[in-house]
Amino acid sequence: MTLPNLTTKQQEIIRLLYRHRFLDRTHIQALLHHKDKRRIIAWLKDLREKHVIEWIYDGHDFAAKTKPAIYCLGLNGIRFLRSLDEYPAEELRKRYKEATRQQSFIDRCLLLADCCVTLKAKSVGDLQYSYVLEADYADPDSKYHFLCELGPHLCFVKQDGDTTTNYLLEVFDATTPRYMVKKRLSDYIDFLDSGDWERETDDGGDEPPIVLIACPTVAELAYCKRRTRKVLDDKDLLDDERMRVRFATTEKVKMLGVTGMIWEEVSAPEDDDGDEDED
Repeated sequence: MTLPNLTTKQQEIIRLLYRHRFLDRTHIQALLHHKDKRRIIAWLKDLREKHVIEWIYDGHDFAAKTKPAIYCLGLNGIRFLRSLDEYPAEELRKRYKEATRQQSFIDRCLLLADCCVTLKAKSVGDLQYSYVLEADYADPDSKYHFLCELGPHLCFVKQDGDTTTNYLLEVFDATTPRYMVKKRLSDYIDFLDSGDWERETDDGGDEPPIVLIACPTVAELAYCKRRTRKVLDDKDLLDDERMRVRFATTEKVKMLGVTGMIWEEVSAPEDDDGDEDED
């Protein structure tokens, strides 16, 4: 099948949608560093007409019309990426199911896009941020491919002069079942304790990453802090300086950005409310 002709910038948009899965126009414009909103809209319209991308937009809904349309890869976009022979086949197969994704998945992708835009905006002078998403480290050639088993939603690196700090971000949404929350918290503690980061990278020397947990509500944040403390206590890791796990609500991440002063440490016992063993 003959693929439609695409400009260089349109090809960049397709690659962005591969990495981020779902983006709105403001994300695409920011990630492309493009100032002309009308040009972006024209490119997106052309890509939709060629079935290279799809969108989520209801022009008949007054409330929906006030929000930017959300874009994802379409059939011809996936075919274009396949023709490049650069992307893992398993990852490309996932893109065929974008139209059936749950709203919680889409919302998480948009939140992660917000984070990436913030990181780009905060990169000035000696302070620089870089990041990789799940689609990036799924590539066997990625230096972060070892993260596939853990599967953080975002990995980013802060380079401030000669100081390097690494972060792993996990986003829980309102539909994440409690058993999965418990498992993921344990997974991150096991990862920090394993020494895998230190063995696989040289970015942070002997410093493992800081784990950031974004929670959908204040109540869920309190639970995650209690649960994390319990796991650390059970594993006799409470005083281990490698165990850097911090928490914030997704609302604060949206409002102040992933680099904002919003992250809370694991709480002390006297600050906890409720039963640490609750399910």
